[in-house]
Amino acid sequence: MSNDQKLEAKYGLFTAISMVIGQVIGSGIFFKVDDVLLAAQGNVLAGLLGFIIVGVSVVFAGISMANYAELLPKDGGILNYVNYRFGETASYFVGWMYMSLFYPALTAVLFTVSGIYIAHLLAEFMNFEPTPLHFALIGFVNLVIFFFINIFRPKSSGVFQQMTTVLKVLPLIFIASLGILSLFKGEVSEVNTFTQVGSGLQNQSFILLVAASFIPISFAFDGWYIATQISGEIKNSRKNLPKALIIGTISVMVIYIAYYLGIVFRMSGDEIIQLKDTYITEFARKTASNSGAILMQLFIIISVLGTSNGLLLATIRVPYQFANLEKSKKFLNLNKVNEKTKMPVNSAVFGTLIIVFYLFVYYINNTHPYFTESNFDLSAIPIIFIYLVNGALFLGLFQLFNKKVFTTNSFLKKIITIIAVLGNAVVLFGTATAPNGLTYFVINIVFVLAGFLLMRRT
Repeated sequence: MSNDQKLEAKYGLFTAISMVIGQVIGSGIFFKVDDVLLAAQGNVLAGLLGFIIVGVSVVFAGISMANYAELLPKDGGILNYVNYRFGETASYFVGWMYMSLFYPALTAVLFTVSGIYIAHLLAEFMNFEPTPLHFALIGFVNLVIFFFINIFRPKSSGVFQQMTTVLKVLPLIFIASLGILSLFKGEVSEVNTFTQVGSGLQNQSFILLVAASFIPISFAFDGWYIATQISGEIKNSRKNLPKALIIGTISVMVIYIAYYLGIVFRMSGDEIIQLKDTYITEFARKTASNSGAILMQLFIIISVLGTSNGLLLATIRVPYQFANLEKSKKFLNLNKVNEKTKMPVNSAVFGTLIIVFYLFVYYINNTHPYFTESNFDLSAIPIIFIYLVNGALFLGLFQLFNKKVFTTNSFLKKIITIIAVLGNAVVLFGTATAPNGLTYFVINIVFVLAGFLLMRRT
């Protein structure tokens, strides 16, 4: 895709770090803690180890991905890294997965989550019992609203993103502080500590419980690599982007572990599982009364909408990017930019329709007994895909090391990359051994094979 205009380097290191933290911290951590404990059968220690293992894996992944940021300081993004290392065919399939599965599925999940929290907030004042249909319908309305904002008021969308980045972190720090304060005061009961290691071991070994927690935790940590998309707009990108990836991922790991501890020190694993996504509201009610619960819900709703809007912003542009890949067939004028709005409107409409499709799929996922009884998790499918892509990129670094592409710290880079590969493999293995894990992998393979339908033969 040709581009005669050069992007202006206008972002400093702090902005780049904020981008990493802001893209990761969002709704995932709020609505995945109950899923983590459900996967770990209520064992809070297994959940904690899951957060530590995945967190360390993400940190070393960020350090390893920084190698590509060093080599391609102006051409960031996973798609460009794949194209550089593995060629146009590989980048085509990544682009296809971005358009058909990764971005639209995650966007649909998060807009539905916005519906969950809004419906429960409304239920505080109105006499009704929120249902999955409410969640899906409110999520759809939010999607339509933000679609038009992104098309006709893109600057307003950007301002909303900046505002929500700050608001995302505040409740996490507040909750973490409450839990740690409770521990120091001796107010944490035995059931909320890690002395109950045997809890939840009726059907599985402790190691398998830890492994089962990887799927929801990986979702919560996803998004750190999106900062590479703005590498061409970061000042001194060759140095600042790697620093941002490292500092940002470490910061997120610390915040997430502290948040998890803050929650489990105040609520038992069984209680969190029973309350599901509303556990955070009950947590706020316990610590700051009904008014505190409402305030917490408002914070979370803004945070979720911020993350949803960020993903929508990317999703409506992905078909445009896909249509401009060398190996892609051209269809529906997806590669055209509207002269009036300066936006790829066809791409935006097409991407939004795919999101609507996944909204319906996610509704079925949350209501049909076949899926609910087996705890099938739609959001796990795209997360597995990105772990496979990142793993391939990390393995691809070793050939670059052998070619002596990097001039400094070659030995240290190799050690870090080995740890990143091992961490990635551990998470993927844990996912495969978890319930429905192999099914998630098979679905990814089916989607990859479907990509041949739109591949241009040259």
